[in-house]
Amino acid sequence: MDESTGTTEGPDVCREQGVDAASGAFVALVEHRPFLRECIARSMQSAFSVPVVTFSTLSELRGQNKDASAALVILSLLEATRDDWAKTLKDLSESVSRRPVVMLASANDLELARAAIRHGAKGYIPVTMGFDVAVQAIRFVLIGGTYAPTDHLLHAPDQPRLSPPTPFRPAGGLTARETSVVAAIKQGKSNKVIAHELSMCESTVKVHVRNVMKKLQAKNRTEVAMRA
Repeated sequence: MDESTGTTEGPDVCREQGVDAASGAFVALVEHRPFLRECIARSMQSAFSVPVVTFSTLSELRGQNKDASAALVILSLLEATRDDWAKTLKDLSESVSRRPVVMLASANDLELARAAIRHGAKGYIPVTMGFDVAVQAIRFVLIGGTYAPTDHLLHAPDQPRLSPPTPFRPAGGLTARETSVVAAIKQGKSNKVIAHELSMCESTVKVHVRNVMKKLQAKNRTEVAMRA
């Protein structure tokens, strides 16, 4: 990964983090509908160096005694009802606790995102985002991060979603946009993810990163996160 640009190269990201096929590790995908399960698995396989193994339920994953070898569990709850979510979150809090779990959801739902993270999930990914951004988010979870869309993270648990924003106070001569980019850098997000979440071009994000580095006299993204 280039620290100045935040670019992660190809499927070898798993090997770079000590997760590879030789170790027997794999990414588990749980989705009960066969066609959708295979579509997601084939798409995901192109992005990771380890096998993507499919299961119809969490019980099947545990029943085959494979959950201990899973580097990550992707749990699909596309078009799930509230009752389905409640059951799955209860099951999640009681199982697969040693492995990071990423939830795939149909909508960018603040309440469900918070509930998923609260019950132990390490990622909440709505399929309303682009595939490349979703892959970057999963990679972020693989290296130990917790991912939810930025707008979910900007609201305290007891704060109404439409509450008036806090007046912005630039720090260190940074503009409002640059401060938003710095906040995302501190969360370990790549330029592609930042561009998606802040609704700007990736090239614009790179310009902001360069300007921030110059203003903070930082040599790389790590120094930006430490000095801002």
